[in-house]
Order: sequence, then structure tokens, then C-alpha cells
Amino acid sequence: MASRSTRLLAVALAAALPTTAWAGTGADPDQTPAVKTSAPENAAPAPARPPSTSPDETIDVRGQAPYASTAQFHTSTAQLGPLGQASMLTAPVSVTVLSQDFLANQQLRTLNDALRSLPSVEVRDQQGLEVSRPQSLGFQGSITENTRLDGLNIIGTTAIPVENLDSIQVLNGLGGALFGPETPAGVFDYILKRPTDAPLARLVGSYASDGLFTSEADVGGRVGNDGWLGYRVDLVHGEGESFTDGSFADRTLGSADLDIHVDADTVIQVDGSHYEDSGTGLPGSIVYDGASTSSSNRSTILPPAPDPTERGLGQPGAGTDLITDTGLVKILHDFGNDWHLELGGLYQDAQRNLFGITNTLSNNLGAYTTTKNFTAVPHFTDGSNEASLNGHVTIAGMRNDVTLGTNGFVNDQYNDRNSIVTTLGKSNLADPAIFRYVPIPLHGTQYLAGDLFQQSIIEGDTLHVDQHWAVQAVFSESFLRSASYSSKDAVTSTGDANGAFSPTVSGIWTPTSKITAYFTYASSVEESDQAPTTAVNANAFLAPYHDEMFQAGVKYAPVENLLLTADAFRMTRPYATTPTDNVFQVIGEQRDQGFETFAQGNLLPSLSVLGGFTYIDARLLDSGNPATAGGMIVGVPQWKSDVTLDWHPLFLHGLAFTGAVHYESDRAATDTNNSFAPQYATLDLGVRYATRLLRHAMIAKLGAINVTDTHYYSSIADGNIVGSPGADTAYLGAPRTILASLEFDL
Repeated sequence: MASRSTRLLAVALAAALPTTAWAGTGADPDQTPAVKTSAPENAAPAPARPPSTSPDETIDVRGQAPYASTAQFHTSTAQLGPLGQASMLTAPVSVTVLSQDFLANQQLRTLNDALRSLPSVEVRDQQGLEVSRPQSLGFQGSITENTRLDGLNIIGTTAIPVENLDSIQVLNGLGGALFGPETPAGVFDYILKRPTDAPLARLVGSYASDGLFTSEADVGGRVGNDGWLGYRVDLVHGEGESFTDGSFADRTLGSADLDIHVDADTVIQVDGSHYEDSGTGLPGSIVYDGASTSSSNRSTILPPAPDPTERGLGQPGAGTDLITDTGLVKILHDFGNDWHLELGGLYQDAQRNLFGITNTLSNNLGAYTTTKNFTAVPHFTDGSNEASLNGHVTIAGMRNDVTLGTNGFVNDQYNDRNSIVTTLGKSNLADPAIFRYVPIPLHGTQYLAGDLFQQSIIEGDTLHVDQHWAVQAVFSESFLRSASYSSKDAVTSTGDANGAFSPTVSGIWTPTSKITAYFTYASSVEESDQAPTTAVNANAFLAPYHDEMFQAGVKYAPVENLLLTADAFRMTRPYATTPTDNVFQVIGEQRDQGFETFAQGNLLPSLSVLGGFTYIDARLLDSGNPATAGGMIVGVPQWKSDVTLDWHPLFLHGLAFTGAVHYESDRAATDTNNSFAPQYATLDLGVRYATRLLRHAMIAKLGAINVTDTHYYSSIADGNIVGSPGADTAYLGAPRTILASLEFDL
């Protein structure tokens, strides 16, 4: 099946590509080093050439490396909202970037796999392995506030493809002043691939055990007079059996990106994508400690992680079917003298057919009840906008980097009128059962359950006192509205806040061009959590929260293309739950403090590194309950380390080796801390070979994730996500998986 689809893609590309696309050598157009050559002293005389007007004429021979084969993990800048492209060395924030080379060379299949490469990031799975919330420094993200595509808010709790992304940028910490109200979980900004100046045509066929085959075509270039129209098209289709017998995965991506050069100073970017991702038969969640949410459940603890390949932990035909359509438009204009204008708008529709499996423990001997389908939100829409103007002015002899911007979104959430949760039967973890197939019940029409509006006005200035000292201040004033509705279309709650203030102030010291030290204080408003459907005030949004952060850090670039960072932080956020009166309310605060270290770039010319370690002490304070007050937050490890190395010496002529280690210390499995998920470590290994075949670049890759086949929990979460006691949820990590791919750059 996969080999046939790969051949069809190759034929389609051959027919559709402009002839100029075949004239190149098939290399990454962003990696085209110029090599200056000269004849040796004893060489034969060169043929006569026409006279040259230059007395020292040289010949430039351009050799092109295969796409992403050089493993450049270093990135010098990051897109920081209305501030535009900012230097990672001097920015007074903790920010990490996964480059295109990293994404391509690690054979990453999902966004979750990519994010788990960052030591300050956790992925909190929900309703299936592709329905998750990213979280940074121990705080979980919201539905849309913390997640962005090219700087514009998107739905973060649905499947997001990796193939059409150029990079992934993560701001660790509180970004409300820059990006508008959000949780302290940071900002996850997914940057789209852009059209290439040189013709690009890549064909990639890949395999993941036990039988998942995927084909990808990635095409880019420019057409028209002076290349006024740039294009980038990415087509992906994969299907087959995943790591559990009887499971099935099916994913399809169609993505197109255009750059329309109106003139030398103005570009219109138009991007659109359609993504379908479904998976059935994979392990469902394990739910435990549910006594406080159901009289039929007992207080249970988290069991040891079972084998994820065991049939019966999931059910044939049960899983998720996610469909996401996204459209984005931007206008970029350069006024000259370092003044830039950016305008953008995005609309996204995310359908989440959540037909997955829940295995709820009834005792500590492994007995459980299996249900199918979820009551979580099955449909989101999101319309977001952003605008920014930034440049430089000199006042009293001091340079000011000034910014004026706005961003915001409208997010609608739709629920099914009828519950579709169905009980399949009872079993035991020692011998999981396969139950007879039960069709999806009629869920009725969908109704608008929640509506969120958010818009912020942003002002910023970085005052350079002298060449060593600077002060940065960014402020946002936000306008928030929320409303929730019952299944009978009645308004159940409303809320609004006008002019909510979020400041961030930083002191920056750069004693040399290689070192930056900073201290940042931030306070941010955020849209509150929404009450679960089981609460008395179901679907209601609470009053906006106010969060606070202190962060101090040092950044050091000892050599070119290597950045080392370290920082300490303390952050707080209101903590909401449903106590014994079953009214969803704020009961205390989550306080996270610790430090993080990170290295990104080239340790040696032939050795790239990305990773570090993070320590987080995440506690629940002032809960009013002696059993939980001061306890560790569910699912947050105190120690987490992720390090990836890529060794690609010149003397091996295209051969390279990769290795990655992932470690997490034990995590609290319940809010009373009477149960813990044990520590675990996994090892990933890989090898690739880049060469040329029939005048085209070719890259072959072979790798394995979780080489030792460690059984572990990839995610531990509060059952109701927002901190409600009991009904905690665990998802299993992937077993040993073999990855292989073959790429031709045409």
C-alpha cells in the first residue's frame, strides 16, 4: 500500500513540477555553501577564457547538501510576538527552538514526540495520544491561549501535524504581556514552512513498526517575473497497523503556503491546510482514585505500567478521529529604517470525534470497568488576529526598540446534546479482555456550550542605556468576555473584564557580546478554567485569574552556533477544583519554583546537541484540606532531562549517528500524594546516510525509540484536567518502535 502511494506521488510530482525544479541538485535551498576553488601549482594551464574586468577573478562552485542532513540545531533568533524576531542570546526570557534539521532528522511522527524532546515541557494526554495539552514548567496549557501557529492562536487540544512545520518555538514562563492572557504554561508557537528561493522537491517514504507506512511530498520554489509568487506544498498520507495487534492508524495532510510579493517591501502570506488523523485499537486511559467522583468506585492507586502492546487495553475500532481545517493570511511590510508592520488573521475548525477507551479501576488487584467514548468537547472553532508595528527611535542619545501591537481570538466550544459514553464490560489488567463491538450511540445535534472572546493592546519598549545595560518593559491591556450554555441553550454563566493589565519588566546586562544576564518580573491575567460537566455550576467560567512570575537567568554563547542557558524561576497560579459541595471554585494556588538548563547548537563542528535538565518543585498551597495542602501537583516530575546528540563527522562521508536520552523522576499520581508514577528513562538511537544517487540527493534513516522497551506512563493527569480531586488519568508510553525512511531530493 505505502510503496504504491509513494510511486503515485513521484509520478504526480514529475507531471506537476515546473521544469526548473529538476535543474537543481535536490538540496536544501537554505543550505547552499559557496566553495571557493583554485588550481594547484602543478596543474595544467586552464583553457583560455574571455577577459575579465576583475583582476582577481574566482570561480564559485556551489555544492548542495541533502535536505536537513547537516543537523543544525542552533537557532539565533525566535519570534516573540509583537517584538518580532528577537535574538535568543539577549532576550530576557527562557525560549527554546526545535529547528527544521531536528524535526527532519529525528523522524518525528507527531507533535507530542517533538515536544517531549524539551526538558521543561510535559505533554498531558487527554482522550487519546493525539488529544493533549502541552505544559511548561509544571503548568498545563489552556485550549487555545497558549498555542499558536505563526503567532496566531489555534486549538491546542487536537492533532497538529509536524510535516508542514519549519520549527517549534517554546517560551517557558509567563507571556501574557506579549501574547495576551494565558496560563503560566508558556507559549507554544508552531512556525510554518515557507516557500524556498531555489526549487525544492522531496519525496519521503517512511515506516514505523509494526506496519505503519507513510509517504510525503514536499515541494517549493518561486514562479513569475522575478519570482513574485512563492509556493510550498506538503502532502502526506500514512496508514497501517501501529504497535498493538489489531490497531490501525490513518493520517492525511494537505498543506499549501504562498508568498505573494506585491513589491520589494510588501509580502502577502496565504496558508491553508486540511489534516485528518485517526487511530483505533491503541491502549486507552487507566483511571484510578475515583471514589470522590462516583459512589461505585473505590479509592485506588496507580498500578505498575502494563505492556502497551497488550490487546484489550484498547478495543478494535475504538479511538479518535480528528479533522482540522486551518486558513491563515498575513501581510508583511517593511517601511525601511528598521520599521516593520505585520497584520494577520486565522480561522480554524477542529472536529474531535472522541470514541476512545477508558479503563476505570475498581480495586488494587487490577480489576477495571471499560467504557467507550468521551463527553469532552467534540468541536471547536477559533478565529484569531494579530497586528504589530515595531522599529527603533533614539531619545536623548539612547536607542529605544519600540512596539505597538494587538492580538486576540474568539473561541467557540460545541458539545453533544446526548451522552455517548457506553459501558462495554469488566476485566482485569492481568488478562485484558476484548469486548464485542458496540456502535456509537446517537449523540443528537451539537449545541454551543462555551464562548470566549479575548483582545489585547500591547505596548513595549527596550531602552538601551548603554552598550551593556538595557531595560525592557512590555504591557498589555486585555478585554475578556465569556459565556456558557446548557444543552437546552440556556445561558448558565457570563463574565467580562475590561482593561485587565499584564506587565512584564526586565533588566538586561550584556558584559560581553557572548554573555547576557537578566531578571524578569511578570504578572498576567488569564481566562479562568471552565467547570466540568459534573459540577453544580457545569460549563461555567470563573472570574479571570491573576498569575505572577519571577525569573533570573544567564545565557552564554562560548562559540559560534552554540547557546548555553540557565535560569531560576518562581510562578504562581490560582487552583480551582470541585470540593465536597461539588461547586467548581478556586481553593488555593499552584506554586512552581526551580531551575532549568539548556544547550542548543554545535558542541563541535561534527557534534550537535539539544537538551538539558529541569528541576521543578510544584506544590498546591492553601487548599483548605490537610490531605492536599502543600502536596506535589499531580503529574509534574521534580527532575526531567532530555538530551539529543547528533554526530556527523566529515570523514564518514555522509554517515551520522543520533542518540537521545529521556528521564523523568517519580510523579505524584494523586492530589493526596498517596500514589506515585515511578521514575523512568528511555533511550533512542538512530543512524542516517546521505549520498547522491543518479545525480539526486538521497537520505536513508534507521532508528529506534525506547530501545530497551521500558514500560512507563507518558502522562499523569487530574481526571477533570482542571484539578478536581479523584478520577486521575494515566496514559501509557510507546513501546520499542522501529523507524525507517528513505528520501529522494529531486
